[in-house]
Amino acid sequence: MLPVTGEGAETSEAEVAALVDSLAASGRQADLLDLLREDHAIYDQRGGAAVSRMRGWVLLALERGGITQDALLFVLEELESGLDPYPVAAAARALRAYAAPSEAFAPFLLQALTNMAGHDELLSFEAYGEYAVDSSATSPIREILITLAWVGPAAKSVLADLEALRDQPGVLSRRLRPDFERAVSAICRLDGKDDDNCCKLPEGLRHVFSWRSDSDASGSIAQTLFEDQTGARLTFPDIFHGRPTIVVFFYTRCDNLLKCSLTVTKLGRVQALLRGRDLSGTIGTAAITYDPGFDSPERLRSFGGRRGFRFDSNHRMLRAVDGMDTLRHHFRLGVNFTGSLVNRHRIEAYVLNAQGRVVCSFERLRWDEQELVDRAVAVSNEHESAAPMSPASHMCAPTPDHPNCSAALLRSLPSLALAFLPKCPICWAAYLSAFGLAGLESVARLPWIQPVLIGAILINVASAWLRGRGTGRMAGAYLAGLGALAIIGSRFGAPVAPLGLILTLAGSVLTALDRELRLPRVRTVGKE
Repeated sequence: MLPVTGEGAETSEAEVAALVDSLAASGRQADLLDLLREDHAIYDQRGGAAVSRMRGWVLLALERGGITQDALLFVLEELESGLDPYPVAAAARALRAYAAPSEAFAPFLLQALTNMAGHDELLSFEAYGEYAVDSSATSPIREILITLAWVGPAAKSVLADLEALRDQPGVLSRRLRPDFERAVSAICRLDGKDDDNCCKLPEGLRHVFSWRSDSDASGSIAQTLFEDQTGARLTFPDIFHGRPTIVVFFYTRCDNLLKCSLTVTKLGRVQALLRGRDLSGTIGTAAITYDPGFDSPERLRSFGGRRGFRFDSNHRMLRAVDGMDTLRHHFRLGVNFTGSLVNRHRIEAYVLNAQGRVVCSFERLRWDEQELVDRAVAVSNEHESAAPMSPASHMCAPTPDHPNCSAALLRSLPSLALAFLPKCPICWAAYLSAFGLAGLESVARLPWIQPVLIGAILINVASAWLRGRGTGRMAGAYLAGLGALAIIGSRFGAPVAPLGLILTLAGSVLTALDRELRLPRVRTVGKE
């Protein structure tokens, strides 16, 4: 792979282009796709124009090997929201290397055609960075029209909109009129096919979102400090613990109206949907800037207000005062920078559960407001109905005075009482280890809890073993040992905590009974 040892700009564009050509020649599609990640090191500290050229060249390289379903997502993303002529033209050409046309592609191509109105320019794909000459010139609108002709009758759903563009100023030059007429003729062609699946995206792209379960809101992300649109400073748990939250990313200096501006506008519509279902106090929303150094509270408030974002304690616009790198890692943000300026970012929206963990994400293609709300409602319902929650998903802030932790401690009082009121002195360690661990599940992330409980488990197993050796009956010790292993195993995700509790109790009680049954005989023998 590319030998990037520092900033991406240390590797020249020519070297990157040579690498891309080499990967394409050897059929390494996966490595080419990896180069399209916005956070890839090759884009670090490069200008936006260089990033666009490099990404366009990667899309053209993917075309040579055929566009797979994984690559299709990047192609459609560029057509839908791209404004730079070079990568848009590359994406339009690359789409023709997909296995078959689909009516689902037509709206993306129509959107690209609309986006490029007034931005069309001559381009060359003959070599990286080459200027266009008459013999090799193409343009984004020409590539889009050729691809619409390739889609053919399957694009009939956009025919009326396409023809409406015919006479709009700034859309079609005289040079492009023949390409436009060929596209319309191809779409109007009768092919006798009536495919029920013609309007569907490939299965993996019909709902472009992913479920995630490996982010952890209990580590360094909990220390990330934010400032909201009022200037109030809050930590990650202050904002994102206690209720599910829909989170989007943007920045006010973004010059692509189809990305940041539209994202915040759509989040305002999400808020309206939540209010319509009386969920505004149950599910929060947050818009976090990529550009915290520039986006002051005043800018955040103005940017959101002009786009219909409504503010209150559950709905905020935020900038990271400290911990931006941690934030990028937690959300796996698709963004890169030159200095403090964003040079490329993707569209991304997330749903966080009530513990601040990312549980699903919508990336690259425009997300549907209703679907995003439905996902958040599903997460909210799972949170309310889960009893008990799994160890991996039931978390609270790392400070005991946080409201979530206070509630967790209150819920644990019966278990604490039971732990410290043993039925007999011999069983104290057993009850503490078993009932204590099971009942203190919700506060198990407090730093002093786990060592205490693990110590109690070990003390219980050791005492059961010693008592078993003394009585000659080891069954209780074996059960207590198995129970301890099950309880400790549950801390690593194994669903065996109830079994561990039962085995620990059974082993402790059996050991105690063995002792009670045998001690009188020992004493009698001693008296004799």
